[in-house]
Parts: sequence; C-alpha cells; structure tokens
Amino acid sequence: MSSPQRAQSRSNPSHVIVGLAEPADLVEAETVMREVLRTDLGGYRPQWHRDLDDLEAAYLRRPGCALLVARDATGVVGTAAVKPCTLSSPPTPQWLARDYNRPDVCQLVRVWVAAGARRRGVGRALTDHAVAWSVGPGRYRRVYLHTDAGVPGAEAFWRSLPTCEVYDSRPDPFNTVHFEIDVDALLRASGC
Repeated sequence: MSSPQRAQSRSNPSHVIVGLAEPADLVEAETVMREVLRTDLGGYRPQWHRDLDDLEAAYLRRPGCALLVARDATGVVGTAAVKPCTLSSPPTPQWLARDYNRPDVCQLVRVWVAAGARRRGVGRALTDHAVAWSVGPGRYRRVYLHTDAGVPGAEAFWRSLPTCEVYDSRPDPFNTVHFEIDVDALLRASGC
C-alpha cells in the first residue's frame, strides 16, 4: 500500500490505514469486495462487476483510475475505487450520462467495507482519501457516484456526507440514487 495515511474515527480509537493499493494488496481487496457483493448486493453480475476479475488492469495500470484500501490489524477491511465516469444509457437517463460523462468527472465506485469493520469510520476515511486522490493526482474536478438505496445504511451514509442528490431513479429495479460530492466541502471537513 503506497502513501498510507492513518485515519481515526471518534467511534473507534484504533487506527485504520488508508492508501493506494499495490499489487500485493489485491488478493485481500478482492476477497473483501466479493464478500460484500455476495452478502449485500445480490452477487456478481459481469455487466457491472467485471473490474473485479482483474483489479490490477482495471485500477492500477489504467490512467485516471485508482484503487484504495483500508487496513487495520486484521488486514484489508475496505475498498474504494476511482475511474473515469462512463455511465451507460440505459439504465442511466440520457441527460444524466451526458452531464457526467466528461473528462473532468470521475466516478467513485466500490466503496465497500467488510461487515466486521463497519461503523468505525472506514467508509468515510476511504471516501475522503479517494476524493482527495480524484482532485489531486487524478486531476478531476467533479466526483459522481450512485448507490443502491436498498442496501441498509447505504443511502444514509452518502447523505451524511457533503453530497447533492442529482437524481433518484426509484422505483427502479436497483433502488438507484445518484449523487455528486461537494468536493471542496468534503476536503475541508476531512482535512485531506
């Protein structure tokens, strides 16, 4: 893990280290990601989750992309990834894809935390560092994300951060809510 930074949550005095993933982190990262997919998101779907089949190619060797991992004493406990925003329409409305599929916009994806590490500030630390990377080395200006509001805690988590709801597509089969992160407010609050 390169450029590690410690993140401490008020609810957990122990440290979580967040940094850019390196090849040695990928097996553990993939294990966490597939477990979250299996237990929380209904399982692997190749049309959406193909990046998990080769994390190194998807995030470590692809320009404009990054994979971050959070580690505690047990190993990798969470992930977050950044990639260029390339929304497909459908299922995304055409106007939304047109507004966000731009060179200065990235998509925050795979913000997933292992069940045993939740409610400890891991998701927030990953988000803070992913957004900092996005507007720093990533050279993006805007950060888009969407979430499955049917996953317990997911919508509340994103609404607890400085985000702006762009579009709530419910009822749709995926309970999708689209957000843009207020990058300046998030970075001011996080100190990244």
